[in-house]
Amino acid sequence: IVDKEGRIIALFAGRPEDADDWDQVALDASEAMSKARTQCTFTASRLMHARGNYPTQGIGSSFGGGSLRPGPIKNTVRNARILECLCKHPAIRRIAGFGNVMLATYAPRVHLKMKRRLRLLYERYPTLKLNFDNSIYPAAHFNFGPNSVCFEHTDFANDPVNWCHIAALGRYDPTQGGHIILLDLRLAVEFPPGASCFIPSGVARHANVAIRPGEMRQAFTQYCAGGLLRWVDAGFQSLKEFGQRDPQGRAIFDAELDEKTLASVKYFSRWDQLLEDLREAAAPNPSFPDLPEP
Repeated sequence: IVDKEGRIIALFAGRPEDADDWDQVALDASEAMSKARTQCTFTASRLMHARGNYPTQGIGSSFGGGSLRPGPIKNTVRNARILECLCKHPAIRRIAGFGNVMLATYAPRVHLKMKRRLRLLYERYPTLKLNFDNSIYPAAHFNFGPNSVCFEHTDFANDPVNWCHIAALGRYDPTQGGHIILLDLRLAVEFPPGASCFIPSGVARHANVAIRPGEMRQAFTQYCAGGLLRWVDAGFQSLKEFGQRDPQGRAIFDAELDEKTLASVKYFSRWDQLLEDLREAAAPNPSFPDLPEP
């Protein structure tokens, strides 16, 4: 999906064209999540929440919601082990890797931004770990089903200039339900099991169409919390700490914020410049001078 300037703002990637076994990959991932759902324990807030009425758990690195420092998403010891096993599952790993490749291919500037910031973050805090060895996304969520249908919402804590990777799983007729709705664009798109889409979920209102009785829908998502990147940009501190330690520096940071926010759309590649952006991103020392770097 491109905007009026030709920028790629969302992607319906479907599935890998050369993966003849993808139906089996999707089935294996779905079965692994169904098994994990029976093993995990869920608090009330993980069963009924703003995004929908279905069990969900996250894993990876995040920052926000009252945290003082970036850290792992909170889980019980048991749940953490189960989620770590899910991340090692070959089918889920393949889906995660596909998401990373699609981000790098269709949003190379976004991918480069996240890669650079997170490299600094992980060097600074070596106890933080990636969920997958083939995906740069720092966090993932498992929406376990059996009725993972989202209410209208925006993932306001996610990096707004980034794509959330959403992979649909389960057993349902995608012509009858399970569509993803992008309300601001007035679009409803069929979203079959095994397919992936990528949307700027931090700013785009989205939801799902209900599935039919007796069907099952799950979702696996990868994303990046905006707070992680702001922590790096502020010199490995919160914006509040930044202001306390360096009032002048914080004032400059804030003064430039509106300009950087308006310029941040340039992280989304233009369709007619995508090949050029891909070549630059693959260079030994890639540089995009028009980007609002800190």
